[in-house]
Amino acid sequence: MIAAKRLAAFSIVIAAILFETSNQSLGASAIAKSPDQIEGKTYRLERAFLISVHIPSASVNRVLQSLTAAVGLEYGSYAQVAYVDAEGVEQFRSLAGSKDGAQKEVDKVPSKVVTVSVIHDTAVLQKALDAINQAHSYEEPVIYITEGWRNRSTSPDEQNPNRWWNQQH
Repeated sequence: MIAAKRLAAFSIVIAAILFETSNQSLGASAIAKSPDQIEGKTYRLERAFLISVHIPSASVNRVLQSLTAAVGLEYGSYAQVAYVDAEGVEQFRSLAGSKDGAQKEVDKVPSKVVTVSVIHDTAVLQKALDAINQAHSYEEPVIYITEGWRNRSTSPDEQNPNRWWNQQH
C-alpha cells in the first residue's frame, strides 16, 4: 500500500514536471517573438513614446501648436496627429510651496486629456516635453509617458472594403 502511494505521488510529480516543461516551451515560443518582428500583410510595429497630458480646455490649441512646431506629431503620411478626449473636470488643491500657496478649497477646472505619440527617440521626447512645459499654463503639468509600440501601415490595402476611400458616401 505504501509503495503504491509512493508510486502514485512520484507519477504526479513527473506529470507536473512534464506539463510545466511543455507549457514553458510553448510560452517561450510565444514570448520569443519581439514586437518589432510582428508584421502583418499591411502593417508593422515600431517603438514609440505615448504622451498623455492633462490640459485646461482653454489651453489645448496653444499646447498642440507648440507640440506641432517642435516635433510635427507625424504618424506615417499624416502630421499634427493627436487625440483629444472629451472635456472633463480636473481637480486639485494647492499645497504650501506652490505659486498659489496652500489652499483650503479644491479647484475644479474644465480640462481635456491630449494624447500623442512620437518615435522612440529620447531627443524627440525631450523636444516634445520642452514644448508642452513651455506652452502649458500649469506650474507642474500632469504628463504621463509610456514606452510602447505603435502600428504602422506598410500598404494601404487598396481593395479593402473597410477603407474610407472604398466606402459609399
